[in-house]
Amino acid sequence: MDKLGGSLIGSLLFAGALALTGCNSETGTAGSGNVLSSGPGPNNPPPGGGNPGPTGTRIQLSVSAGQMPSAGATTVDVSAVILDASGQTIAGDTVTFSTGTDPSAFINNISAGGVADANGLVTAKLNVGPDKSNRTVTISAAAAGATNLVPVQIVGSTVAMNASGTTLPDTGASPVTLTITAKDSANNPVSNAAVTLTKTGAGNVTFSPAATGTTNGSGQFVVTVAGAAGGAVAVTASALGATAVTNFTVTSAVANFSIDQTTNGAVVTLNPTAVAMKIGDSLAVQVNAPAPATSVTFVTTQGSWNGGGTSANVAVAGGKASATFTAAQAGVANIQVFDPAATGNNDSLTVSITAAVANSITLQATPSVVARSVGTTTGVSTLVATVSDASGQPVGDVPVAFSIVNPTGGGETLSPVVSFTASIAGGGLGLGQARTTFTSGSLPSAASGVQIRASVLGTGVVTEASGVNATPSGNDAGIVIGGTAGSVAFGQATVLTEANNATNYVLAMSVLIADVNGSPAPAGTVVNLSAWPIAWSTGVACAFDLDTAATGTFRNEDANENLILDPPEDGTRVYSANGNTVAGGTKDGIATPSNSAGGIVPGTLTTDANGVATFNLTYGKTSAIWIVTRIRARTVVQGTEAVSEIQFRLPALQQDVQPCRLPDSPYFF
Repeated sequence: MDKLGGSLIGSLLFAGALALTGCNSETGTAGSGNVLSSGPGPNNPPPGGGNPGPTGTRIQLSVSAGQMPSAGATTVDVSAVILDASGQTIAGDTVTFSTGTDPSAFINNISAGGVADANGLVTAKLNVGPDKSNRTVTISAAAAGATNLVPVQIVGSTVAMNASGTTLPDTGASPVTLTITAKDSANNPVSNAAVTLTKTGAGNVTFSPAATGTTNGSGQFVVTVAGAAGGAVAVTASALGATAVTNFTVTSAVANFSIDQTTNGAVVTLNPTAVAMKIGDSLAVQVNAPAPATSVTFVTTQGSWNGGGTSANVAVAGGKASATFTAAQAGVANIQVFDPAATGNNDSLTVSITAAVANSITLQATPSVVARSVGTTTGVSTLVATVSDASGQPVGDVPVAFSIVNPTGGGETLSPVVSFTASIAGGGLGLGQARTTFTSGSLPSAASGVQIRASVLGTGVVTEASGVNATPSGNDAGIVIGGTAGSVAFGQATVLTEANNATNYVLAMSVLIADVNGSPAPAGTVVNLSAWPIAWSTGVACAFDLDTAATGTFRNEDANENLILDPPEDGTRVYSANGNTVAGGTKDGIATPSNSAGGIVPGTLTTDANGVATFNLTYGKTSAIWIVTRIRARTVVQGTEAVSEIQFRLPALQQDVQPCRLPDSPYFF
């Protein structure tokens, strides 16, 4: 005989026996009969019609965290405990939770429908909802005439500003572009966020089309800013409970020393702060230089002036001085002009230089994994295409078209479909870059993701033409739409507990569901469980027999698992290890073993935010050692069922084995 006492029921399970004896009797253990009473109350009247005991007069309300990220990917645990006047917990009263006047945040996953358990406890979860703004949510809990409040801060949303220039003439000419970007705590762009612009300072500016509006699908609100009165102006953008400030200087176009005009072919820009040009263009830069200035010095960080070097000194004629700027390389040239006799009179200009002929394109998605869109919650990724010429220099102001190569059919979208590459860096884009936003649909993707392609309209440069990377362009960008179960794994405790007057064992277990990207499946994913005794053993004195002619471990007689002992199955003996059949088994008209011998598990579980669902396997001590059980979990994966299972011999506590207190095997050949 193979004596038990090794890894199966040795020191690993002995820890379970110690855990049992260390339980606090005030809270009780399964089957111990120690129940914490709530005393007489509205749901537990005193016997014989006597005076009622204390009733609930207050609620203890607590949360697992005082802050939660605005992205809404996590929740905060909420716990309410009902207490009577003497501080004793009360069971049976119903707790009502509320988030007050907040129209977005909500409470769900309320335990037992809000009815307090034996410890007076009701648990729930706070969700941020579709509103991504920074704010304070006040949770209230009410029961039995008592109310308590606790605040939770929603944090992490940001607003950023980017201006194409900060110096403006007071004539309103040459306005600059101001881009406001709103993002949540996970750095995701937030669309439809309300934006308000305010201004302070000695000067004045105007906004077009308006000082208020909402962000677009890329989380941006774009306005033009024009100078209206000389002086400093601070513009503040407010959105999502966050603010950002950009400072402008409004100058007099007539009296000040300044760059008042640039000319590139037929394109004339008045009072510029940032302009764009192509490699090989000639950009005439004109400076307003009122008396007593007699000359102006032009300096650049790259390129050249009048076909010479990076600096030039030009005489003033009629209050003006001009020089021609050219560049042979792409990049950003920082230009400065000043009066050499009074260097305090100066101005600056940024010139963005890009190539003219597109040759290749690359595409990058951030993030590359998004969730499915469910209700008002959407999965969003930003795609940036970079267009370059044959020498790898960025190409500005060319149209880039975006397309979905292998849609899932769930309604994913791209917006905009066509975007022009940046000829002036700003708004989060470098030279030669174009951006679009991908929004997931209701269906998940395969593990390789949804493939997004970018091409330059009007040229032969495309991405992955005919599925082969045969051009100088880059690969398609893959975006994985996750959030659907992809696999099931089991977890198993290393200790046992006892229940039901110590006649049963309880083994804590769990299932873990991962999506196609290895991230937790969405909270609430449904898992179906089953238990089945796949084999049984003969044996005595806590030791199962080795396989011999009439002893050992045999497969369940009910081979088709239909809970009906069909005539050919009765008395059939098949060794579990090798599948060999041995004749002569006892026919008794009873399935050996019964399905309950494999233990019981809950039929249905739902996963939490970590993709985990816990459960207990409960089985009789008469089955320990003698039964090999199988626990099977099923869940739906992208419309088809996925199944995972674990098989093991039912363990016993060491205290029941050494010395042996368990009955001999109830099964025989």
